[in-house]
Amino acid sequence: MQINFEKNVVEFYPESAEEKSKIESLWKVLIDCNGTAKKLVPIGDYEPLKNHNAAMFLIEGLEKAEENKYVEVHVEEDCVCYCRNCNKQVNLKKGDAIPVCCGKVMEIIE
Repeated sequence: MQINFEKNVVEFYPESAEEKSKIESLWKVLIDCNGTAKKLVPIGDYEPLKNHNAAMFLIEGLEKAEENKYVEVHVEEDCVCYCRNCNKQVNLKKGDAIPVCCGKVMEIIE
């Protein structure tokens, strides 16, 4: 993934389908259909050797009930997921993570 910034704008450029999916899921957690935006707040210092090259951020604005709500779930076979709120559909392959849409994890169409 490439990250660029200019002044107060940060841009993330995914370099794989997996990274694109993860950015889309993060976006949907940060901004839901109700217009409630959350913030990414840095945690501690960026110490690559200590944190396995990870820069860590806290999602500020999640209510206590939401904190465990977005556990990543992977599908066991190819399927289609949909959002009950906006009716968006996504085709997933075996092993893909079910995305979050409108502030909720999408549902599998049986």
